[in-house]
Amino acid sequence: MKRKRKRKSIFLDYFIVNLGSLITAAGIAFFLAPARIAPGGVSGLAIIINSIWGTSVGVTMLFLNVPIFLIGLKIFGKAYGFKTFLGTVLLSIYVDLLNYLFPNIDTLIDFAKGGNLFLATIYGGLLVGLGVGMIMKFGGSTGGTDILAQVINKYLKLSMGYSMMVVDFIIVSIAALVFGFEKALYAIITLYAIGVVINKVFEGVSYSKMVYIISDKYEEIRNIIITELDSTGNGLDIEGLYTSKERKMIMTVMRNKKIHDLREHIKAVDPEAFVIISEVYEVLGEGFTPIK
Repeated sequence: MKRKRKRKSIFLDYFIVNLGSLITAAGIAFFLAPARIAPGGVSGLAIIINSIWGTSVGVTMLFLNVPIFLIGLKIFGKAYGFKTFLGTVLLSIYVDLLNYLFPNIDTLIDFAKGGNLFLATIYGGLLVGLGVGMIMKFGGSTGGTDILAQVINKYLKLSMGYSMMVVDFIIVSIAALVFGFEKALYAIITLYAIGVVINKVFEGVSYSKMVYIISDKYEEIRNIIITELDSTGNGLDIEGLYTSKERKMIMTVMRNKKIHDLREHIKAVDPEAFVIISEVYEVLGEGFTPIK
């Protein structure tokens, strides 16, 4: 039974890596490459090379990725396994396959217009972010400059975030020289969109919030949470740092749709209550997402 479940999990992982590679390729082939927007990474470098020498974007990505992948394999060992290699190869194949199947895609949208350039920036960023986020969430990678960033992180002791910024800044700067400063600004917007979507896919969209409540009307608010809002939580013993006074604090997690009602109830019962509401990206357990 365990072996069957493991096979199913492995199949799902590779299916998502495959699908994520296709979605990423769509963002590159349909929007970023035709619009000449190079938002960092190997794909951005391939778009620049394509515009200069007319080489295939997909093949160029593959040629750039292979040596980078081998560097990562040598330095980091088996951490860069089959899923990274698969994501790298599939992305390159899908970019050229989509260009072959839809050779006139650039005639449907006039990317010379500023408004259409902005559409390419947003939709390209959304698709690439969605695809890469899916691949990363299921243990894969598209390789490329992520590996170079990790090399910088390892030897220059820069954080991963700064290391990726350095690599992307170099590529966007080259794009500014080739395509002009305006295209480089669009590329920066695309980079931001990609980052936001990757985080949302990887961490999840927040459907719940964590609420901390400190109030002299502890029992009344506790009863409202249980009876009126059909929720639960925990009562914690706390001590004020300044007053050294012992009090009770409510900690509860609620769906977003209940937060407004909770806020109104607290305002009616104790306008002087101290309330902290924070984002929660994942809640596992009874009443929320089952632990699998």
